[in-house]
Amino acid sequence: MFSYPGSAEVFAELGDKVLEAFSQTVRGATEDLRDYRAAFPTWVADHSERGLSNWIHDRLWARVEKSLDAIPGVTVSSGEPTREVTVGLRYRLRMKRHSEDGAISTYHTQTALEFNMQGLQEAFPNMEEIRLTVGYVWNPRSRTMGDPVLSLRDGMDNVVWVEVLPDFGQAAGNAERPIQPTPVPPVSGPPTPTVEVHTAEESAEDSEGKPT
Repeated sequence: MFSYPGSAEVFAELGDKVLEAFSQTVRGATEDLRDYRAAFPTWVADHSERGLSNWIHDRLWARVEKSLDAIPGVTVSSGEPTREVTVGLRYRLRMKRHSEDGAISTYHTQTALEFNMQGLQEAFPNMEEIRLTVGYVWNPRSRTMGDPVLSLRDGMDNVVWVEVLPDFGQAAGNAERPIQPTPVPPVSGPPTPTVEVHTAEESAEDSEGKPT
């Protein structure tokens, strides 16, 4: 039976170098968005939600490839339409924007469903691969990026925990503080209608209708 790893265990196994790379990637992309808005405010205002999401996603990947390049045991796969990071043999991560309650928006393709479902892998029956989602909290009202976060889910709508990544750049001591899982409210009844935002990679994946 599959047992969910706690956030403290995951943080320890990923290691400070990987966590710092993800944290600084999101914080750097946040600065990129601020610069973009300052230089071309009308361009940002004219962006569709999907277009702005794609722009942010490209900035995240441009930064994360450089940040993780020299870390042993880490592989960045940038082949479109699927972009992933693997850490060792246990962890596989994708980057997504998160709502304030930890939810993500994506097409319900077979590939996405399999990624977000925890458990044993058919190819490696004795190994538990943990799939994680790293990204940022999105404020749809101000169209701004918030904290960098790491989340574990089992299924598209079942969020097990969400954690804010430490800001290594400003407070190195944050890496030593105890990690308290963010409580996720239970979902009851039909979900509130939302507007889904998808990257170009997800759209291509959906159109193909098959795993990559």
